[in-house]
Amino acid sequence: MTVADMIARRRARWEERGDLEYDRALTRAAVQKLFEERELCEEILARPYLLIELTFLIVDKKKRSVPFFFNEVQADFIKRFEIYGTERPYYVLKGRQQGFTSLITAMQLSYAIVRRNFSGFTLADKSDNTLSIFNDKARVVYERLPERLRPTERFASKRELFFDKLNSSWRIATATAQVGRSRTLNFVHFSEIAFYECSLSDLQKGIGEAMTSDAVCIYETTANGFNEAKDLWDSGSCINLFYEWWRTAEYRAPDFNFEATDDPWLRSRIELLKEKGLAREQIAWYCRKYASYLDKNTIKQEYPCTPDEAFVSSGNCVFDKEKIAEQLIRISSKPRGRLGYFTYDKSCTTIRSADGDVADVEWKISNIMFVESRDGYITLHEEPLLRRDSGAVTERAPYVIGGDTAGSGEDYFAAKVILNLDGRTVATLHKQRMDEDLYAEQLFCLGKYYNDALIGVETNYSRHPVRVLEQKFAYPNLYYRERMDRSADTVERVAGFETTSKTRPIIIAELVARMREDPGAEVDTATLREMLTFIKLESGRQEAMAGYHDDLVMSLAIAHHIAPRQSRTWMAVKRDEDRFIERNFQREPLEAWNERYVIWEDF
Repeated sequence: MTVADMIARRRARWEERGDLEYDRALTRAAVQKLFEERELCEEILARPYLLIELTFLIVDKKKRSVPFFFNEVQADFIKRFEIYGTERPYYVLKGRQQGFTSLITAMQLSYAIVRRNFSGFTLADKSDNTLSIFNDKARVVYERLPERLRPTERFASKRELFFDKLNSSWRIATATAQVGRSRTLNFVHFSEIAFYECSLSDLQKGIGEAMTSDAVCIYETTANGFNEAKDLWDSGSCINLFYEWWRTAEYRAPDFNFEATDDPWLRSRIELLKEKGLAREQIAWYCRKYASYLDKNTIKQEYPCTPDEAFVSSGNCVFDKEKIAEQLIRISSKPRGRLGYFTYDKSCTTIRSADGDVADVEWKISNIMFVESRDGYITLHEEPLLRRDSGAVTERAPYVIGGDTAGSGEDYFAAKVILNLDGRTVATLHKQRMDEDLYAEQLFCLGKYYNDALIGVETNYSRHPVRVLEQKFAYPNLYYRERMDRSADTVERVAGFETTSKTRPIIIAELVARMREDPGAEVDTATLREMLTFIKLESGRQEAMAGYHDDLVMSLAIAHHIAPRQSRTWMAVKRDEDRFIERNFQREPLEAWNERYVIWEDF
């Protein structure tokens, strides 16, 4: 028998009887069994939180004492915890009252009653919540434990449980910059971090020094705008776990009359929730909750459908936030596409004059192949479209690439590929640190992969990528702009796109209008998130919020702006182009196919 078997029996008996006195007798017997069998005891010592479902009681939302069986999101968190252990902190972003504070407090209590020298700590956002968590989530649970499982307390305060024989404790305090500095901590729970009045970074400096190297660290919160909690989520330093409101079973209601609404946002949201496969009772509950708020935006923060919706932008967002957020919800459960980068061969041929002297060199890129990799920085959302007749390529779809080079060490090299038949995004390049010539070579491959796409790269920061494409590799389809040569009083054609005080507002306005009319054309999560943080400053300038980026937004704006220079219809393929497509982009080159199938019996 294992502890899991014992938990299953407790659950089955509760479902059969629903008798609290019977359950108390069962848990007393369970504790006795633990003390009698060494294997069971060792399970508990290794995973103290198993005690929660085996022996703990909790007061539910109807004020009834019931066994503490995990709900769906609590069980999912425990599963993740068993996979990842303490390798990194956890960041739980969730809706209201999904049970995480109860779970994490119970976890700390389970550690404190079975392990010596354990020190657990919870930081709440305000004093009222400190007392509420201690009394409702900890004290009431501890006092309902079977007697043999309760260690003796040396003293009890309104904020600490201390078990003297084990020298173990769990304490709760209100978050302040200096709290916890003098302690050695094995488990820290940062509760509702988005609402701390002190600086989260200052708090981390103090608490971070107090935590042991194998300490459990859990940040947990509902969102509260763009603040330090959002920065921590974006930092990648934590194991980010987002739990949608509909994963909480009790969020259902039979009040279907709330679905009949004239509110355009709610009508749109109802259709989205139907697309996600939610039951009618879940949608009715959401509609009723929405109707109860005076500030309708509250529901996006309290019961979000995506992390991005939870962190509602507090700035003056240039793009239509509602439509961007809805598109993020639509694509949240869809495959992201193929992630990787291009490999290729580079060759250099010496060109000699009639006298035999070296006159020039000719560089070529060949054998282009997309390699999937988790470390990649190019996402192919869709493969290039080709039309064939009897196996031969007859027409190619037209594509456009807009590119933005990294202006500083913190910016990103970016590129967006759009299908010029309808303007939808088909590929995205996004990498923070990269040599400019390598960026240009990846653009070359990306352009060739997408049917010799028109490429327009911003040249404000550096012209080197454009020079590599134009002069070194002679890419056949670059965007050229006209520029006045005042010294010669002539107009010259210059490769690359220049963003100026005149062109920048134009290309942004064009993209804002396009995204308002057809937000479904953009399928890249990172690009949509940049749009949510792209704001209008008091000066009137439109750019990313402080600490955020707009490289993908600008790349996409350039792509759409230069799109009229590329065909809007299918392009006929010349016969001499067929070999290039077959050689580079079919899974098996034509030559290899011919060499392999040379015996009649193989056909």
